Amino acid sequence: MNNNALACTPNTSLFEEDDRLIEQFLARLTPDAHKRLIAAQKRFCDSLSSEGLNFEGKSYPVSIRPLILSNETVAQLQTLGEGFARVFDHAARIYVENEQVRTLFPAYKNSEHLTFNLPGHSPLVRIFRLDGLFDSDGVYRILETNTDCPGGVIQNGLAGRLWAEIDNPLLEGIGHSVDFQPFVNDPDLFLKELLSAHFQRTGQPARRAAIVTFKGRFKNEVAQMVAGLNRLGVPTEEVDAADLKRRDGHLVDLQGRVIDMTYNKLDLRDLIDEPLVSEYLDAASNAEVTFLNPLISQWPLADKAIMALLSDPKMLALLPEEDRELCRTHIPWTRLLAAGQSSNPQGQPIDLISYVRRHRPHLVLKPSNATRGEGLLVGPFATQEQWEQGICSALEGPHSFVVQQYIQGRTLSAVHPDLGVTESMWSGVDTYVYGGRFAGFQARASFDPVMNVGRKGILLPVITLKELAR
Repeated sequence: MNNNALACTPNTSLFEEDDRLIEQFLARLTPDAHKRLIAAQKRFCDSLSSEGLNFEGKSYPVSIRPLILSNETVAQLQTLGEGFARVFDHAARIYVENEQVRTLFPAYKNSEHLTFNLPGHSPLVRIFRLDGLFDSDGVYRILETNTDCPGGVIQNGLAGRLWAEIDNPLLEGIGHSVDFQPFVNDPDLFLKELLSAHFQRTGQPARRAAIVTFKGRFKNEVAQMVAGLNRLGVPTEEVDAADLKRRDGHLVDLQGRVIDMTYNKLDLRDLIDEPLVSEYLDAASNAEVTFLNPLISQWPLADKAIMALLSDPKMLALLPEEDRELCRTHIPWTRLLAAGQSSNPQGQPIDLISYVRRHRPHLVLKPSNATRGEGLLVGPFATQEQWEQGICSALEGPHSFVVQQYIQGRTLSAVHPDLGVTESMWSGVDTYVYGGRFAGFQARASFDPVMNVGRKGILLPVITLKELAR
C-alpha cells in the first residue's frame, strides 16, 4: 500500500490507548468522581464562554473528554490531509477541462463559467477540513471534503489551548499534549494563511480585507476573523456579499473602498444563480480580488458529488497514479444517484437504482450540496419503506443526491457539555489543512449517526500521550 494510505488492523488497535485510559476510567466512575468530572466540565465551559467561543450564539460544545490518537496515526492522517491538497488541485483542473466531469455537478450549470479562471496560487484550496471515520478494517475513510468555509478554523485551536489549562480528572498522572497541532500553538495560523495566499497570488501584502457573509447566516468565528486581521495590521470588516460591487477593475464596498482580499462565510447554495451577488462573483472570476476559498472550492470541490468523481474508476483514470491510490484507499464508494448503469464497490456492472434499493443496510443517501446533514438518510437506521421513499424523492426532486457506502463510526463515552452527563455517542475524526500543510484536528461525537455540531453534536479535544501510566 502507498505510504500515504492509512490502514491499521484491527480497528480497535487504533484506539487502544484511548480505550485503556479514558473509556475504562469512565466505565468505573464512582458518584463522587462523576461529580468532580462534571464540575471540571463546567469550569471548562465557563472558560470557553469567557474567551468568547460560541456556536451560533450558544456555548461552544466541547467536552472535557479528549480523544487520544497515537503518534503514528497523527503522522499518517497529517500525510493524508496534505496529500489531498494535491488531489484537489488536480480535480479542479479536470473539472475545468473536462465537460463530462462537469455533468456530475448540474447545480452549477449556469454558473460553472465563473470557476474556469483558476487563481494564481498553489494549492488552490487554502483552507479545508476532511471529515472521516475509521472503518472496520482500520482504514480512514473520508466522507466529506469541506473545501468551502469549514467551521472551527480558529475556535478549535483556541479550545485546545484552554482545554490544556484545565485541571482534568480524566488525565491525572498522564503526560499528554495538544501542541503537536499547529493551530493550537499559533492562534493566528488561519489568518496568516489567508494573508500568505494573497501575497502568493499578487506579490503584494493585503491592504484591506472583508469577511463576507450573506443574509446574516453563518456568523461563527466571523468576529474573531475580523478582529484578528485588524490586529495583524489589515483593515477588515464584515460585509454582506450583496454590498460588494465592481469598479474600475476592483472590488469595492459601499463606501467605495477597495477590498483586495476576502474570506467567505457562506452557504455554497446561496451563491448559485443569485443576482444579488453577481458583481462579487464576477470580481472573483476576473481575479479582481483574492477570493478565499476560490469559487472552484465553494462549489464543485465542496459538493458531495466530488466523492463520486474521486471513487469512480473511469474518473480516477484522469488523475495521476499517486492521487488514484489515495482515493482508492480513502474515498468510500460513491455515485451520483441517477437511472442507468454503473459499477458496484467490486467494480462489477450494475443497474444503479436497483442496486441502491437492494442494499439499504450498506448505503447512505445525501443531497449533494446540502450542509449540516440536511436531508441525509442513513440506510441502516431507516426502514425499507423510508428508504424507497427517499430514493423516489431524490430522483424526482430538483436537487442532486449521491449514494455512498455506509461507514460505521466508533462509539465512545463522552461527557456532554450541555447535558452534564456521560453518555455513549458515535464519533469521528476530522483533519484541518491550511495552505497544503496539516493544521490540526477536531473529533466529533453525537447521539445521532449523522455527526454534526449543527445537529446537537459535540467536539472533543484531540491529544497524544507523552507517557503511558495510570
